[in-house]
Amino acid sequence: MNKIINTNTQGCFFHADPQGRVYIGKGLKGDITISIYDPSGDVRDFKVKEPIAYSDILLFQQSADGYVFVYYESYEPKVKVFSEEGRVKSAFHLPSGVSCCLLDEKQNLWVGLSDEGIYDDANPSGQSVLCCTLDGQLKETHIDQQLSEIYAPVVDDCYALAEKDGLIYMLYYSYTVIVAFDETDVKRVWIVSDKDYSGVYDQLAISDDGFWISKDEHSLSLLPADVSMPVQEVKCCDQDGREFSIQQLKLISNAIYALSDSGIYKRDIRGGKTNE
Repeated sequence: MNKIINTNTQGCFFHADPQGRVYIGKGLKGDITISIYDPSGDVRDFKVKEPIAYSDILLFQQSADGYVFVYYESYEPKVKVFSEEGRVKSAFHLPSGVSCCLLDEKQNLWVGLSDEGIYDDANPSGQSVLCCTLDGQLKETHIDQQLSEIYAPVVDDCYALAEKDGLIYMLYYSYTVIVAFDETDVKRVWIVSDKDYSGVYDQLAISDDGFWISKDEHSLSLLPADVSMPVQEVKCCDQDGREFSIQQLKLISNAIYALSDSGIYKRDIRGGKTNE
């Protein structure tokens, strides 16, 4: 992996997007600054005014014309959409039990739910993934219904969401299952055969080699495209081949980012796992 940012990364919010921007949020509760590192070398700061800690932030990402901010405040998941100047354009609540979220290339916000949200009384249809516009309008989707119709495993817990070539991918529990879909239809389902690697995963990315998955934010594995094959554990090493300790991993559609004690490393996965 190549080191791209040399900075103190102790105790921070960490995110990256498909455009190569890296987001690092630091500070005390109610006084957090998110620094946005652009691939060009520019760095911009965004001040978070909400009375939250960095660990309460689910997503902060630049959108087509501003910023999308998803966070927990007093255990309630909320969304704020800002203009480029920092003006609030929209604000809305999300259902309880949000486990992950994804801003797609069409500027839709996809929200995955844990078992708490799926089986909540306020979610009588038992939806596991929601699609919202950035003004808070809920789009009609039927992913769970279609999974049922093709006798795929029921979603008990959405672990992670990813995007690749216009499709949304969801990694979920029952056992370990990956489903690809768009706003209207389920396209394909993969059921992982290697039961030794079933567990609670929290991130997903798609490459030509298969599915990159992360457990507990610091364990990286590659699930081959032929999911009947064994899962491969992957070590994170610097340019000299030395393995380094990982604080957090961030899996994006075209790269893997690793947060270490000494800075941030990147591994390009667009051309396969050997493209380091």
